[in-house]
Amino acid sequence: MFNKKVKSIPIDKYFQIIKNEYVTVQIIPTKSNKNNSTDAIASLINKIFLKLNNLIRLENKKLIIQTQMKASYYIHITKEEVQFYFILPKVHLIKFKSKFSEIWKNIEIKEVDCIPININECTKYQLRYKMNDALSLNVDKRNNDLLAANMSVLEILDTGESIGIFYNFVPTAEKESNYFKTTYKTAIEQYKKGDNLKKSKNIIDLGIVTVKFLINFIDDLISSILNDSKKSENVFISTEKDLSNSTKRKAKSDICKTQVVVLSKSEEKERENQLGVAACNTFKSINDDNELVYKQISNKLNEYSPRLSNVDLLNTTVEECSNFISVPGREIIDNYNVIQHNKILERKIPKCLESGDIRIGTVKCKDTIQEAYYSIDNQISRLGRVLLGSMGAGKDYYMVNMAKDIIASNRGLIVIDYIDQCQLANNIKDVTPPDKLLEIDCSNINQLQSFVFNEHKINSNLDDYSKIAIAMQKSEQIQVLLDSINDDNTKLTPRMLRYLYAAGTVVFYLKENASFKDVIDVLTNPAKRERLINELNENVQSILVDELDDLRDLTKTTKSGVENYDSKIDGIIDRVSWLKTNMYTKIAYSKDSSNNIDFVDAINKGKVILIKIPEKQFNSRVIRNVIATFYLSKVWLAKQLGATEVKTELFVNEIHQSYNCQLLMENILVESRKFNLVPTLAMHYLSQCTSKCKNAILASGSSFILISGCDVKAFNELRTHFEKDGYDETDLVELDRYNALCLIKNEDTNYSSFVAKLPA
Repeated sequence: MFNKKVKSIPIDKYFQIIKNEYVTVQIIPTKSNKNNSTDAIASLINKIFLKLNNLIRLENKKLIIQTQMKASYYIHITKEEVQFYFILPKVHLIKFKSKFSEIWKNIEIKEVDCIPININECTKYQLRYKMNDALSLNVDKRNNDLLAANMSVLEILDTGESIGIFYNFVPTAEKESNYFKTTYKTAIEQYKKGDNLKKSKNIIDLGIVTVKFLINFIDDLISSILNDSKKSENVFISTEKDLSNSTKRKAKSDICKTQVVVLSKSEEKERENQLGVAACNTFKSINDDNELVYKQISNKLNEYSPRLSNVDLLNTTVEECSNFISVPGREIIDNYNVIQHNKILERKIPKCLESGDIRIGTVKCKDTIQEAYYSIDNQISRLGRVLLGSMGAGKDYYMVNMAKDIIASNRGLIVIDYIDQCQLANNIKDVTPPDKLLEIDCSNINQLQSFVFNEHKINSNLDDYSKIAIAMQKSEQIQVLLDSINDDNTKLTPRMLRYLYAAGTVVFYLKENASFKDVIDVLTNPAKRERLINELNENVQSILVDELDDLRDLTKTTKSGVENYDSKIDGIIDRVSWLKTNMYTKIAYSKDSSNNIDFVDAINKGKVILIKIPEKQFNSRVIRNVIATFYLSKVWLAKQLGATEVKTELFVNEIHQSYNCQLLMENILVESRKFNLVPTLAMHYLSQCTSKCKNAILASGSSFILISGCDVKAFNELRTHFEKDGYDETDLVELDRYNALCLIKNEDTNYSSFVAKLPA
């Protein structure tokens, strides 16, 4: 009976300790990061504190013990790079990621296996309060003094050496925090009286205490001898001390306990000690009523333990913790370029921009790479685009790639190119199928168009009223052309316009393909004028009685015969003189419109129309302005007359060089959607345009591409939209070549901003 075995019961059947699982994440900052609200992270750490009833519970007759959680922040410094890590409870990872993204909007959060150092292979120093915990370190959310001081050790580090700063944050219960606030009052009263609140007093401190006792004794003795009825102030010394603002705030702030360990690693032990002490001394930058002093420790540490063994626990407030929880911003990164950081904020594109016809570029967000497209929404896809970039930034190259996509999607394309030798138009020509190409080289006599708007058709079957109406409309277009022929941006007077309309109406009624010169001849040649008037039938003459009276008003009879009142139309004559200064414009002025291209027909066929105005042949800006305005007017007129069957893209490079094109574009931009016309304008920055044209661009719902090298003015003009998504000027300045900061109109988020690498 004594040989009977005793059965053992496994302890894990009735008792279980659950250890928390931790995840290490790397924080990769950008220059626009701010640390104004990092105390909110310390507050979140406090919220993961588990109450006793959650730590110990009974489940199925089994005692479950849960360990408390913690969070740690680690800064790893080597000569080659500086990195930042958090060790977080896996169960709360999403909460912390959300909080990080809220505080540091531009941060990248990347999960890694572990921190890049074995802490037990290093020399270790703990940091602890020199004074009573009631006294505070310096807290100023406006600066990054501690982190900047920490980074200064980079100047003494050699290759292969490293410094680590490990902050272990221990969640603190509300009751414990309240208890601290109670004991705080007693400690502060002692401090105000001049009592020594040092935690470790040396012989000098004890001597000072003794001297103060003797002084107080003598002071009391003198007071009693003098029979002073009032409480005497110290005769020999004033011991009243003022509190710093940080210490005053400590009474109202929540506590989040902290353990601070500084690590140093070098091949030479003495050097390792020197590096560790140097790193510890950087914490003097936050000295105030209290300060941190170091002490070397030799015991092994486990970075995943809720509390680091044999390391002092500091009663730090969440505000003091904000000193520790900080990432570098622009100033620190600029001073220490080895800090691992993202040059710019990376943001995902909206779902609606993940597919489409015309590429914006390649967008990288963390580990994801996406191709971004302009919206294909029926309404938004017809809104304009603006490319902003300096000379040589790649605007032309980007438009050529856009042209490839436009042609592939069977859209029409019109390019008005008056820059240099029309390289943009020539490059687009190279990628255009011959059957879609329609080239108008204004320096080629065979392709030269008459300065007449032949899109207005006068059918012989129409009655007189309809014919006259169309003739008047053609005359109105002539006015737009004439207004562009000047170098002082002045317009024709109403009186001169009366004469111009009258002449144009008569000429175009009688001859549909009449030239611009035919109209001017009626104004300047009395004989021709009278002959054409006589060709009108009686009905037309009765309809145009006012116009004919205006024309006859230009004729004067003198002793020498019939002459013309040139003084009444001198503004028109002066403008026409400009056209005669260039051979090609002189021919276009004199040429009839019988061979002109019908833009309504060409646009409806989805043609790629390249209008080339090379500077070498048209070196006068006035002349280039006239020709560009003429063709832009023809495009807009064609759209208004029914060329809306095909979505048409319109490219104008450096529109600010054509004043009258800007005047036209003011109306086109805000109405183009109705006529299936999509303008794409390229310039350096918006303020190069007239104020009205700029306002039209901003009001029209255009998308904006700010290419690397772009003037910061371009960003400032769109600042409100970019700042909403966390971008600032630094992101624009830091762009790599052929990358762009994009602000894209879309149906999901109205405007979305992101960085894209432009198509190759």
